[in-house]
Amino acid sequence: MKSIQYQLKLVEENDGKCDCTGRGSGPDKVAFMAKNSAALQNIPSKSVVVYKTVVTNLGNGYDTSNGIFTAPSNGVYIFSWTVLCHHGKNFYTYISLNENLIARNYASAGGVADHASGSQNVILEIKKNDKVSVRIQAGQTGQYMYGDSWSTFSGYKLYNI
Repeated sequence: MKSIQYQLKLVEENDGKCDCTGRGSGPDKVAFMAKNSAALQNIPSKSVVVYKTVVTNLGNGYDTSNGIFTAPSNGVYIFSWTVLCHHGKNFYTYISLNENLIARNYASAGGVADHASGSQNVILEIKKNDKVSVRIQAGQTGQYMYGDSWSTFSGYKLYNI
């Protein structure tokens, strides 16, 4: 009840307006989203999947030249990635933290007449300068991943640690 009373007091004191200064920017605000405009084909095992078109890069952690997100600060982060593969093809990926496998994503349209997609989400406690990337599954070749904004990689900082 005290929390509600406090919030009502803030609204009254600010004439019903939000004081949003300092929100959405600063050294602790981290968020990125990248996508591919062009398709990727025949990517070798364990290679980094490079999403070349940045939509958002708050904190400048994502590097389009190598596809690696480097954490600008300690925190708990949420990452997700989506792959759309061509019918008859596959594109098995995993997300890595400092080159260690964390979670896999299975996108395979082998033996089907339509495309297939796979998505995955992870929550990671990471430290400043840790590196997160999407990679091709060991022992596999990334046969065909659609571009044209169908395949994406994104992440954001949930809170500081």
